[in-house]
Amino acid sequence: MLDESINYTKRIEYARSTLWAPFYAVGMTARVQGVVSQELAREALNKLIVLYPPLASRIFIEPDGKAALTTQGVPKFQLDVREKLSDNDWSSVFLKQERLPFNIESGPIAKFFLLRGQCSSDLIIIVPHIICDGYSMTQVMWEAVSLINNPDRRVTLPPQAPSVTWKNIYHKPWDNLFLRIFTNVYNHLSSKKKILIDQTKYREIYQSYWEHRENCILTYHLSVEETSKIVSKCKKLRIAVTSALFAAFFQAQLDLNLVKRKSSYKISIPVNIRNHMIAPPGNALGVYASALELNMLIDQNLSIWEIAQKTHQRIHKLMMKPQRIFRTLVLEELDPRIADFFITSISIRNYQQIPKLLFHYINLKDDARLMTISNIGRINLPDAGGEYPLIRLFPMPPSAPGNKLTINPLTHNGRMTITLKYPQTQFNLETITRIGDRALAYLLNAQ
Repeated sequence: MLDESINYTKRIEYARSTLWAPFYAVGMTARVQGVVSQELAREALNKLIVLYPPLASRIFIEPDGKAALTTQGVPKFQLDVREKLSDNDWSSVFLKQERLPFNIESGPIAKFFLLRGQCSSDLIIIVPHIICDGYSMTQVMWEAVSLINNPDRRVTLPPQAPSVTWKNIYHKPWDNLFLRIFTNVYNHLSSKKKILIDQTKYREIYQSYWEHRENCILTYHLSVEETSKIVSKCKKLRIAVTSALFAAFFQAQLDLNLVKRKSSYKISIPVNIRNHMIAPPGNALGVYASALELNMLIDQNLSIWEIAQKTHQRIHKLMMKPQRIFRTLVLEELDPRIADFFITSISIRNYQQIPKLLFHYINLKDDARLMTISNIGRINLPDAGGEYPLIRLFPMPPSAPGNKLTINPLTHNGRMTITLKYPQTQFNLETITRIGDRALAYLLNAQ
């Protein structure tokens, strides 16, 4: 069993509605120089779960559907050690693991892998999105690398971080009021749609969802010089890198006749909400993100940088509207048993079971979104030091149904990694490679 000194219990206040979702695996790979031993990695992970106990938790479900993380009665974690035959093995591991359910009820929730090559090692951590967002995972992976390089370091259980709730968010009382009223009324009128899901039902949902689905990953590794060129151009135009990425990938698909001008396309952009919290969580492990969705209509013959500027203006305008940023909080007012019913309906594509008003906001039909751009941002991580320096981080994004293409850029210490995740039903490798190559060419060569 887990070390009893790790005594952790915390109510899941935010993201409970996605607890049983079979499509929200999130993870990251840390590639370090050198061959890390199994013993060294295991000892580092033993300390890592002290710093981030949700990794070693299980989830307890109460009769009313409310949920809590706890380390009580959780077995010790397993570290799956494998030989690394190529630098792309990490993506194969992730794509296979996202199709397999997590140990929600028994724990530990996290999955750990160590791929050992001749010159480098890849440490992989995969968790359900309900306990972690991309930024949090970046901090977790840095700590893991730091612990590998500093085996004598002592760690202690940190204080619990604040949760995302209406009480801990700067907002106005009338933000999303109509939708909140609708949700609470729906809770009282929909007793027949209240169900409880257990691990057995969860496995069935997973199997049903993934029976006819398969995702693929393509990764681009940018140098410091290439990253600097893109960032400098964006700074010069006073736009975010996210906007430039949308413009470049839109233009690339336009070149290949995969999209059309004068047509409206929905894009989704996750938003870091840590700075919107009254009690900021710092680098704690958790879900501290929301999402903005907007329809983009490119009806003129614009250059990619003009498209980027137009996109930036739209995003900036929405970012000034807290009611749009915190719309996802409304879902947390939905009775969790009804949320479980909806997750089941979504997984088996039974969309008519979801109220039209709610479905308007959480549209998960195929092709609902042209792309999701999940930009973790530019993060300067301290040098972990030691024998196994960090080479690169590879983000592994979740991908909900309805996402045609997920673009997940992460820049750490001046080098950008862009992970493209896409369903096989949407693109083949040749097409997605042409899209990615063209998009990067536009970003690096456009004047």
